[in-house]
Amino acid sequence: MIDFAEFKKFFLFNLIGSLIISALVAVITVLIGNFNEVTGRVFFTLFMVIVHSLISLCFIWDNEKENTFERLGFFINILFIIIVLSFLTSIFGIWRLIPGETVWHLYQTYFVFGFASLHGDILSKALNKENYMDLIVYINYLFMTIVVLMLLPAIYSYNSLGEIFFRILGAMAIIDGTLSILTIIFYKLFMNKHPKVENPLQNGLEEKTSAKAPRRGLSTWVWILIIYLAIQVLSSLAFFGKFLFLR
Repeated sequence: MIDFAEFKKFFLFNLIGSLIISALVAVITVLIGNFNEVTGRVFFTLFMVIVHSLISLCFIWDNEKENTFERLGFFINILFIIIVLSFLTSIFGIWRLIPGETVWHLYQTYFVFGFASLHGDILSKALNKENYMDLIVYINYLFMTIVVLMLLPAIYSYNSLGEIFFRILGAMAIIDGTLSILTIIFYKLFMNKHPKVENPLQNGLEEKTSAKAPRRGLSTWVWILIIYLAIQVLSSLAFFGKFLFLR
């Protein structure tokens, strides 16, 4: 696992240095008044440094509030790696070291792996609770892997793939999303039956009143995954529905 204390310092200090350098270049350019294509790239570079700095800070603030780094360690590790890759990709794209189409494909790939890591990390919290839940999770891992592996050629070779490929992908996505939502439901039922068991999928905030016991809700990341899975299932069903009606 990555030592995030050192990693955050290293990455943030590099972002700070890049921000200062980019800002100085931008200020000098504004004072000189020489605006051209290179100037536009400098300003866009400054913008991307600011965006990635804010994204990094948001995750650090979220960790301080909900202890996310500890509860979803694998996902956060992957996500910070993706943030670094995203930063490098954006800079390479701005300065045309890699083609714009490749940049778009890479960002799609980062999105897929980012959600796959969140998906897998949340599913892992349901392991070792009940035997039937373990079975569902392992089967879910299988279909999740199939979906990810099928999405990669869909990203890079979309036009060369036949309709049958996307039918299979849609079917796999429906099974993957359905199993995941079932897992979350069964996990929630298990936690309701065993309230004393620590629940890593709850947020770190408590709502206290004089009349009621502390109440916790599902983590924001869990809700994001649920929404994503619902969209995945519904979009696949919409695809099949459209296909049937067109026939």
